[in-house]
Amino acid sequence: MDDQQNADSRGAGTEPLRTALQTELADTRWHRIEVVDATGSTNADLMARADEPGIVGTVRITTDQTAGRGRHARVWEAPRGTQVAISAVLPAGDAPDRLGWLSLATGTAAAHAIDRATGLSAVLKWPNDVLVDGKKVAGILAEYASAPGGGIVVVGIGINTEMSAEELPVPTATSLRIATGRAVDVAAVATEYLRALADQRWPDDIDAVAADYRDRCDTLGRRVRLALPGDKTIVGTAVDIDADGRIVVEDDHGHRTTAAAGDVTHLRTEN
Repeated sequence: MDDQQNADSRGAGTEPLRTALQTELADTRWHRIEVVDATGSTNADLMARADEPGIVGTVRITTDQTAGRGRHARVWEAPRGTQVAISAVLPAGDAPDRLGWLSLATGTAAAHAIDRATGLSAVLKWPNDVLVDGKKVAGILAEYASAPGGGIVVVGIGINTEMSAEELPVPTATSLRIATGRAVDVAAVATEYLRALADQRWPDDIDAVAADYRDRCDTLGRRVRLALPGDKTIVGTAVDIDADGRIVVEDDHGHRTTAAAGDVTHLRTEN
């Protein structure tokens, strides 16, 4: 694809994507699929509508997100048409202790979807990154909101689709186009992801969710460095993901530290 063809594909309208998704996902829990030309944050859009009747089962998608949000209020943006942002609304249920597993289950769904749509082999970096060839291709953010009749969770993902090497935000990132060497079928990626997310077993079968996640988690068994609040750093081997979705790191003296995603400023692998 030359530069002009690439620009044309990035500027494609929303209607073909909306039509494809509505057709392919008609038999899933996603009863409302909103594809917008551009927005600041798909997660923020849905969080602002938490009180809206029937909001559960809504999906909001764009290929031009200008103020994407990550953990610890980090904000980023990507060149138009180079990333697909997808947010979906799920019921929080009556098990708040299981909320931490949702972003992990979402990562598993994303990894499976990338495999199926592109033929790549995606793995997970705890807590919320999806990797291809050892580099980040997607990030996840799950947010809770109270709502009439029970709380909701908006779970969002940004997947780097058509970014070139020059457009990557950091050297540790990649895109599906770079990894495959070809143009990306965004509709196929989004469809596979939303099907996998609809089928994930959170919160009803956390044991199965945990087993699926551990099987995909590339962090386990690696030497890691945890940066914690207060300039505290833990260095050791990631030995487990516990029953609450927290990482367990064992240092060189055999001491184990357990940390939740919200407690970790950064996690870096060292091997």
